[in-house]
Amino acid sequence: MAGRSTSRKNWSVAAVVAIVFVASVFVLLHSAPEEVAAVSQDGLVRASGLTRSSGSLVIERIDDVETSVKTASAVYEVSLTGNGHLNDGELVMKVEDSASLSDLVLYTFHRETLSWIALPTLFDFADSILSTSLEFTGSLLIVAGERE
Repeated sequence: MAGRSTSRKNWSVAAVVAIVFVASVFVLLHSAPEEVAAVSQDGLVRASGLTRSSGSLVIERIDDVETSVKTASAVYEVSLTGNGHLNDGELVMKVEDSASLSDLVLYTFHRETLSWIALPTLFDFADSILSTSLEFTGSLLIVAGERE
């Protein structure tokens, strides 16, 4: 009987060690979230968020883009380099020369429907800033435009 009790204890210890080992390997191989941020070259757009990829965030201004909305800013492409996904992100856009900030909203281009979709937009009237939360893979187009 004493032999069985010792054998069960050895298996229990071995099982615990195996579980701890597998969990440790998973933690080491699963990359920790990394904060990324970018500012457009003209300084009007800023984005930040968390990603598990080793990429970086890039914002490029795209001039002379025709849109179906009346725009109050240039169109910007926000890209996450690499194959990552941006989580818990935020985009902030300073809008210059806007008569009424509350009449504006941030739009993103929906590639499947080929249309501009309004995003939930927050306003900072003191600094003429629009902001929205971001979560995307790859890249997206953003523009400030008049509310439809």
